[in-house]
Amino acid sequence: MRENSIMSGMKSGYLVIITALAALILSISPANAAGTGPEFRSGAMRYQRADSEFVSAVVIDAKSGETLYAYQSGKQWPAASLSKLMSALVTLDHHQPWGKTVSLLGQDEVGGGRLAVKAGSKMTVQDMFYSSIVGSANNTTMSLARLSGLGIKGFVKEMNAKAKALGLKDTKFEEPTGLSEKNVTTAAEMAKLAQTAFSNMTIRRAASTMAYKFTVANPKVVKTVKNTNHLLTMDDDLWVIGGKTGYIDEALYNLVVQMRPMDGGPQVLVVVLGSPTKNASFASAKSLANWAWKAYDWSPSSQLTVAK
Repeated sequence: MRENSIMSGMKSGYLVIITALAALILSISPANAAGTGPEFRSGAMRYQRADSEFVSAVVIDAKSGETLYAYQSGKQWPAASLSKLMSALVTLDHHQPWGKTVSLLGQDEVGGGRLAVKAGSKMTVQDMFYSSIVGSANNTTMSLARLSGLGIKGFVKEMNAKAKALGLKDTKFEEPTGLSEKNVTTAAEMAKLAQTAFSNMTIRRAASTMAYKFTVANPKVVKTVKNTNHLLTMDDDLWVIGGKTGYIDEALYNLVVQMRPMDGGPQVLVVVLGSPTKNASFASAKSLANWAWKAYDWSPSSQLTVAK
């Protein structure tokens, strides 16, 4: 009887261990269970990050959402102007007619990158939105928050509520533009936010526009805002589906970009936080994407296995 009890206890112990190991394996490589992403090629090298190349980064398969590469992807970091992707989502939740004429006011001026027009200048809601996303203008971003009818505090409260709804536990916002170092996120969570933003055709269209030209009234002047993402405007090897840059002193250079090879192929979404220079952020994003396209088997029958 005692022997049976011991055997039963041993079996229970083994079962607990096996269950725990299975849970651990799934937590390390959830994509194996999903079986929806590409397969890491046998013998392929892990991405070789150079010293001080970036503070954190992540590469995901845009189709399945599976993580292909991560370096300190859970490290909280100032979001800078990547915050504008969340501002865009909240703006569209309180969408006003695209062609409605509105005014940019002096109270919208908060410093940093801006649309260079005088206070009182009139333009359409669409002009403000494109200036915010294409040109990363802080004053038009603040204007859109003001025009939402929520007030700036209410607008920021809704940004945080949407972050919570998306499951972004380490993403917090203090204001709409990203000028505050208290706007924080992680590479992994920014990838999830960007996926949501770029799935919205309005945001996606603005985030993949090289230049946007429009006429401002009072006084009348023609303005052209150029995209700050050089992978979109200056790189002939890549087709950019959407992207956003960001910089403040506390964050250095941040970048999120969804892209595929120009001649066709799978889409990846890359987040790079804390690059030492603007050009370095573009170079790292491109290198990470090229690595992912080569290191993984993208045939339809493949299943993802995490890079060792």
